[in-house]
Amino acid sequence: MIEIASLKSKNLSFYRTTHNFKNYGEVSTIDQFCEYYEWAKTNKTKIFLLGNGSNTLFVKKEVRTLVLKNNLPKETKILSKSQLEVSSSVLVIDILRYCYENALDSFYYLASVPATIGGALAMNAGLGKRDKLSIYDFVESVTFFDAADKSLKTLNKKEIVQGYRKTIFTGLTSKFILRARFEFSPKKMDGNPISDRRKWSKEFQDYSAYNCGSVFQESNYKIICKLKGLRIGNSSFSAKTPNWILNKSSSSMPILWLIKIAEVLHFLTFKKLIVELIKVE
Repeated sequence: MIEIASLKSKNLSFYRTTHNFKNYGEVSTIDQFCEYYEWAKTNKTKIFLLGNGSNTLFVKKEVRTLVLKNNLPKETKILSKSQLEVSSSVLVIDILRYCYENALDSFYYLASVPATIGGALAMNAGLGKRDKLSIYDFVESVTFFDAADKSLKTLNKKEIVQGYRKTIFTGLTSKFILRARFEFSPKKMDGNPISDRRKWSKEFQDYSAYNCGSVFQESNYKIICKLKGLRIGNSSFSAKTPNWILNKSSSSMPILWLIKIAEVLHFLTFKKLIVELIKVE
């Protein structure tokens, strides 16, 4: 039996903006997801599957999308020392700790990202476009439930990844990631890659206010640098970290205006701009 509630909260996104969620639910089984999906179809409502909210921007004061919090049991099965099967609700950092303790190579560059495995898989989380490194370098397969045809499917990474920061799961979707199988290779450790990444993050990334990390997937570096420090109300582009918006506002409107300014500047100069944040209305 599902329960769809009305919820006022600031805790569903790392921007910590306050919204009235008209349709909120938590999903911990496939049967529940099917029921939510049918409800959304009947009520002509979009679905957004929420992991940890580390890359999510809720757009309106009243959010009418059906927001479903991934509440699957957190499970990590050790198939062998180097092979794991992990539920989508498990935090990325928990897998990195296992890899470090067992001297395995991994996506340590995500140690500073407070994402779930499901969220990281959905957005193809990784380093910058030039680095060509992502979580899918270690993925053998992903198992998900497709509510559109009520089937359980398992695909390999070549069938899932559609490009930089893009997969078949990105954004609003009927596909619910259940678990993933990872294969890691042995690696000689010089120091602690988790703490090293966090030290790097503390030095070069701005955590002086609430943020969701990088805002744009693709942009013109010169334009983005010129926007550093630009403020609207209690939100601003970071003066320290390019492509980074800091927020102390309860409203998402200042964030949206900052993004719009960047969009206009790129449009006027014929430069490409792609927003990385998932916008949910």
